[in-house]
Amino acid sequence: FTGDYDDPNHPGCLRQVKVIGAPMRGDGTRSSIPIVEVRGYDGGDGDNKMCTERPATRSDLWTVQGKLKSNTEAIIDFSPKGGPANLLAKFEDGGIVFPDGNKWTKVMAGTPNRRPKDMPTLKSDS
Repeated sequence: FTGDYDDPNHPGCLRQVKVIGAPMRGDGTRSSIPIVEVRGYDGGDGDNKMCTERPATRSDLWTVQGKLKSNTEAIIDFSPKGGPANLLAKFEDGGIVFPDGNKWTKVMAGTPNRRPKDMPTLKSDS
């Protein structure tokens, strides 16, 4: 799951997925279920969902989380941005497929030009 993706519903916009460790519980233990964090930028105004410019800062990004069910399935909570709370995401054929048929295709080289300038990567100059 970890990587950058192209979302056909938001061409040119940032879609970054990371599988991160499970959070620490109050008793000092960790769950065995890793967290999936998705960051994105929807760009455009109104019906224009295409991104032609980078987001200005990290504060322009949205972030949602979910839980990894297996190496190929996750449940993601898109409710913070108005979507469904328990959306099944399946990793298939080099991308993430959602129940509505939308498929985010993994971008192997990453998408540093889709990130805000204050969100550098190991391979970027900014």
